[in-house]
Amino acid sequence: MDSNAAYQADYYWGKVTSNIDWCELNYIKSRYIAEFWNSISSFVISLYAIYGIYLNYSKRSTSPYHIQVINQLGFVKRLNIAFFFLFLVGIGSVAFHATLLYENQLFDELPMIYTALIMLYIMVTVGEEKTKNGYKGGCLGNSIVRHVLPYFLVAYGTLVTVCLFVITTQPKILQISYGILVFYVVFHSIYLLNKKKPEGLPKSHDGYLYKYSFVSMLTAYVCWLVERFFCNNGTTFGLELHSCWHILSGLGVFVWTQFLICKLLEAKHYSVGIKHFIGIPHVYAIKRF
Repeated sequence: MDSNAAYQADYYWGKVTSNIDWCELNYIKSRYIAEFWNSISSFVISLYAIYGIYLNYSKRSTSPYHIQVINQLGFVKRLNIAFFFLFLVGIGSVAFHATLLYENQLFDELPMIYTALIMLYIMVTVGEEKTKNGYKGGCLGNSIVRHVLPYFLVAYGTLVTVCLFVITTQPKILQISYGILVFYVVFHSIYLLNKKKPEGLPKSHDGYLYKYSFVSMLTAYVCWLVERFFCNNGTTFGLELHSCWHILSGLGVFVWTQFLICKLLEAKHYSVGIKHFIGIPHVYAIKRF
């Protein structure tokens, strides 16, 4: 914040070089942590990722049958990659808010883009099978778009990365590029919700998971907006709303991965059950129908 500018020479990490300084007075709780609550809450994002990976292997939390199914269908590796980048989002966010250095801001922002790209790719391939003659099923089938999709996503991620490295004074680059990805994910998820279900499918939990994720993300975004517009001397109505953004947006992403797993399993004709841990839902395969 501006009120701290005169003291930046005494800050442990030195001068603030990030192109945005959030609504929390710097180095108030500790001389080693610029934004204390924003840093602490960022760890929660990584915890969601660790929990997601744990569920891919824990027979107690899901079921031995579920672990067997997602391994046989080849879902585990791609889901773990997505969770790994979500883990990096949390660690990068800790580094960014603790130091307010631009290089650590990139460590926060770039994994957000990469995570969204990986999730998008998994989502587009729901119900897809790869054969010797090309791709079968999925929303794109064996079209030219499907063949160029991986290259397009890599190019998109590379372009955003280069822009963030070269243009260091414009935070809207990340906001717009990430917003485009989120916009597409939301509407493609609606497409998956409305897509004709396989015959014989028992009651699906996809609507519940989608609404849970959507409400979490929307609430998080409202917290983000309110803070940006009503920040006053390092606080917003006495609340740490950016910390709420971390916790709720991480929750929304995690629950959306469960929605994605639900759709991946149902597309392969598996019925899906749902469990909750401290109010957080996760899905598991029950049987093939």
